[in-house]
Amino acid sequence: MVCSLIVKNRFRSSLLICGLIAFSNLSPTVVLCGAANAIPFSMKSVTADDYLTKSFHQDPKWRGADGACSVRLDANRTVWLFGDTFIRKAESQKHNNEDDARSFAFINNTAAVQKLRSNSLKFFWKTSNDSPQALLSPAPLPGQGRAKSWYWPGDGFVLDQKLFIVNKLIIPQEKAAQSMFGFEWRSDDLLSVSNPSAPPSSWKWQGVALPEKSKEVLLGTACLVKADYVYFYSSLPKLAKGWHVHPSGVSRISKDALLAMDMSKFSFWNGKEWSNDSSQSAVVFEDGAPEMTVTELRGEPYLVATYMPPLSSDICMRFSKSPEGPWSAPLKVFHCPEGQIKVLDHSNSVYSSKAHPELTRTKDEVIVSYCSNPGEMKHYLSRPDLYFPRLIVVKLKPNLE
Repeated sequence: MVCSLIVKNRFRSSLLICGLIAFSNLSPTVVLCGAANAIPFSMKSVTADDYLTKSFHQDPKWRGADGACSVRLDANRTVWLFGDTFIRKAESQKHNNEDDARSFAFINNTAAVQKLRSNSLKFFWKTSNDSPQALLSPAPLPGQGRAKSWYWPGDGFVLDQKLFIVNKLIIPQEKAAQSMFGFEWRSDDLLSVSNPSAPPSSWKWQGVALPEKSKEVLLGTACLVKADYVYFYSSLPKLAKGWHVHPSGVSRISKDALLAMDMSKFSFWNGKEWSNDSSQSAVVFEDGAPEMTVTELRGEPYLVATYMPPLSSDICMRFSKSPEGPWSAPLKVFHCPEGQIKVLDHSNSVYSSKAHPELTRTKDEVIVSYCSNPGEMKHYLSRPDLYFPRLIVVKLKPNLE
């Protein structure tokens, strides 16, 4: 379990960012969709949301996770989707009055349902023979057992009373690549949950692979439902340049085609128009992240992309009036102080910043989360408080034109 924590969690944070650097020299040019516009907003203030952050500490068994996507289910409920999670074992006893590795199970995903009016959360995972298990698991790959691959949930949305979740499919890398990280973001599956009002441990779902060809496009970064379409933001690894290893592109599919799970109906923005050829995908902004959100800005005619650029502790926002852009230059709204923390001489990682519009209370604010990861098991045991999502309140003000 200790080895799993080292590789998988660090892979999701800094290693997921660095793992695609090999692609950075595959394309000599990057086509940006329009010049970056002036930033239409300035930051008025940013404050820690201690009340919401503490809500993740309610369950004595759920002891931290990353990922932290949220999808509004109805007027009073949202579901949170988490990646790698520590669950305190039912028979757990402290050894010499301290936790050790035997105190926890480490599973690849969990969920929580939040009542928006009270901010109370109830956490969910599966169990088998009293052992905690991941909530969502992929079908076994050819030649590999179920334990050889896993899901990290990403963004999602509700459409026609169904919950759709994009899941990163993670598998071991080929032996030749084991010296790097040992795991690979292979592709993305879209899961359709037919009974999202049920407890997540009782969800019934079917999955389909998203149309990703030879890693030209990885469609697991963010989702947006707007007008007649669902937009899927993507990482374009073959257009990576330098440290911008997850340049962002965008594709779309009609709501009707998506409900029919007809993945052949996807089209991809090529910088001028929508194309059926994913290899023509253009970069809408270069410093994208493998996990982010694109949401509507309350009371304004703008979309906001919320993300943390690769190898950065800064949370940034970009703004656009249309899903394909042009997008504004980035606005840095927060520097995550946990990125400066060292635990037993090991640097703590921060990553996976996202917005949560269902939590917004006033027109001028955006509620933003980010994740923190101390590293190996010994680091987690030293600072378990670091492996919980954190939330901040960003208040914006329009810039005068």
